Amino acid sequence: MAKISKSYLDVDTFKIIETGFHPDRAEVSESIFSLANEYMGVRASFPEGYSGPSLIGTYFNGFYEYSLSDTPSAYKGIVKRTHFTINSTNFFKVRIEANGHVLDLNKSSFSSFRRELDMLSGLYTRSFIWHIDDTNIEITFKRMLNMIHCHEAIQQISFKANKDIDIKISFYLDNSIIHWRSDCYINTVNKRYEDGVSTISAKTLSTHQSLSVSMIIDSSFKDKEISTSDKEIWVTYKGRLNKEKNYTFTRYVDALVNKESDENILSLENQSIDEVKQLAKKGFAKSLNENINYFNDLWELSDIEIDGDDKNQQGIRYCIFQLAQTYHGYSKDNNIGAKGLTGEAYSGHAFWDSETYCLPYYLFTNQTASKNLLMFRYNTLHLAKERAKMLDCTGACFPVATRNGEEACNLWQHASLQFQPSTAVMYAIYHYMNLYDDKHFMQEYGLEMVVEIAKFLLSRGDYNQDKSKFSFYNVMGPDEFQMMVNHNTYTNFMAKKTFDYLINLYESSVYDFKKIEAKCDIEMANFIDTLKDVSNKMVILYDEKSQLFEQHDGFFDLPHIDIHSIDEKDFPLYSSWSYDRIYRNDMIKQPDVLMFMFLYNSDFTFEQKKNNYEYYEPRCIHESSLSPSIHSILACELNKLDEAKNFFEFATRLDLDDYNNNTKEGIHTTSIAAAWMNIVYGFGGLRSDREILKLNPSILPEWNYYSFKIKYHNSLLKVKVDKKYVEINLTGQPVEIQIYDKKYLISSSLKVEKIR
Repeated sequence: MAKISKSYLDVDTFKIIETGFHPDRAEVSESIFSLANEYMGVRASFPEGYSGPSLIGTYFNGFYEYSLSDTPSAYKGIVKRTHFTINSTNFFKVRIEANGHVLDLNKSSFSSFRRELDMLSGLYTRSFIWHIDDTNIEITFKRMLNMIHCHEAIQQISFKANKDIDIKISFYLDNSIIHWRSDCYINTVNKRYEDGVSTISAKTLSTHQSLSVSMIIDSSFKDKEISTSDKEIWVTYKGRLNKEKNYTFTRYVDALVNKESDENILSLENQSIDEVKQLAKKGFAKSLNENINYFNDLWELSDIEIDGDDKNQQGIRYCIFQLAQTYHGYSKDNNIGAKGLTGEAYSGHAFWDSETYCLPYYLFTNQTASKNLLMFRYNTLHLAKERAKMLDCTGACFPVATRNGEEACNLWQHASLQFQPSTAVMYAIYHYMNLYDDKHFMQEYGLEMVVEIAKFLLSRGDYNQDKSKFSFYNVMGPDEFQMMVNHNTYTNFMAKKTFDYLINLYESSVYDFKKIEAKCDIEMANFIDTLKDVSNKMVILYDEKSQLFEQHDGFFDLPHIDIHSIDEKDFPLYSSWSYDRIYRNDMIKQPDVLMFMFLYNSDFTFEQKKNNYEYYEPRCIHESSLSPSIHSILACELNKLDEAKNFFEFATRLDLDDYNNNTKEGIHTTSIAAAWMNIVYGFGGLRSDREILKLNPSILPEWNYYSFKIKYHNSLLKVKVDKKYVEINLTGQPVEIQIYDKKYLISSSLKVEKIR
């Protein structure tokens, strides 16, 4: 891969540390040190203000806005108005002035800069010494978002000067931050200060969602002043720092969102005020302890250990930490944006990554969260059905990009040609049922989604002229460097799997399809007969001799390009190459054939996987952050451990080392989930696409051991792999799993000899 690490962080197995300020990496650090708790997220911009490059961002999950104008288009099916997560109240903003000097690390003199994100508590700490003439002021900023009581946030700022000095510090609630790609903003509707509580409220312009944020400042300074402007309310304290004495200001914040249209905001404000008062009574120490307990439970259930490789140990724990921050099943109407709550790239949208890359982590750690992800799709099924109609189809076409269930992508070549979101939802249902056999979910929600997806795929595909073959024409598969192709094998294969899955469900006689017929307005017997016919006639481009699946019709004839000849400075390619240049060759953005071979791994022989990996891997440029982990997982299975290692480090440290030159836009949340799969499905050899769980572990030569934890059939399994043995310790009910080629019933512990 023509991509290099831009490493600048210290290596620590449970912390992310920047020693010394790196101004050229300032926006990257804003993403890396971001805090979130699924409900809200805050970038690690300097709250005191920074005149250098910076992206100030505070985001709430599901708090969004529509574009102010339509995308010009007279064509049916093209999205006219997109939507995006809106930048919201900046509740950590401060202004610090001492002896007439305003703190700004782009202009001020300072030393001993250090910041730290503690993954055992979720506490973010930044400290430095501010030099003003002959006075040195030690300043420490701390902040946290409560992982349990997700409305709560706390900021603490401490000062210690070597000489007496006058200081003025203002604490703001600021509604003036606009979305980075538009002039959209939230509309301030009220400001108030009562009984020591500052409150500001706002509404979105088009969705009419409401937000109220309240704060209480705990300060030993008594001289304070309350001020307001059109979009701000702030409290200013003036006082004197006495020599060598510690001074601490603590800001308690409670933020409440009403995602439904509601003209009466007073009740939301009153609730926010009541909650912030309770938070202030609870205090900083107790709130921090709540987070410590939360993360203790998190690591107890999902920690991954790598002995002998601290750099990747740090990387994989960062991935797990960010997954917990981004999503943990707090609400059924939340989903996982491609940047989580750490930036505005991709507009806060969820993609098909949620079901194919993120869901496995939650399936094996948090059933409630995994089910809630599926329920987001069910609760927006009616919008997917409307989207299918826009494409002159029936059934449900789930959106390529969305925050609210509507299609938000106004690039027609993606929104109108890519159907992996719909087949990903089907796969997620299949995957969930494999592990939990939740018949109530399937009867009440899952069947309806599968039927509507099958209806859409049937209406979007077509027979050839003599009706001997069925296929999809003019589509785009996961490899977005090829568009308007025929017979994309991923699309065809996943559609066939959808049809076959529904056929099997129907013929199992387990579920009441009469209810489904009424819900979906369909006669199932005839529908199933049609699905059997199209499944049997589905075009799957496969060469028996080479054992290669052709990515799409004509792919093997495309001009070849040596991807290693591309200059590292050209990445990301979308910014450096003309758009049409990308489509002129056999370079692949991300796995396409290899992707369906991963999802339905047990369907393919070792030789098929080997031959296709060796053909497609040299053509993949990994322009998508989702790509490296899938290659690493398959490389592990094929005993290509050197390649697996290279891809693995790229995946675990994609953001920490900014491999793609775009971490400043926000972390790659779904790639982070793929990094978890890289350990569990890759080196651990987990396969979960059949009724019985399989493990086929391998280990890198430089590792002494690694371990991971998964929940399976209501039991917790800790899998440890060293140079000689695979050891499993179980807490809970006995479970049957397959290790290498042998089945075992594990009741407490098991130790078998490693054979790979």
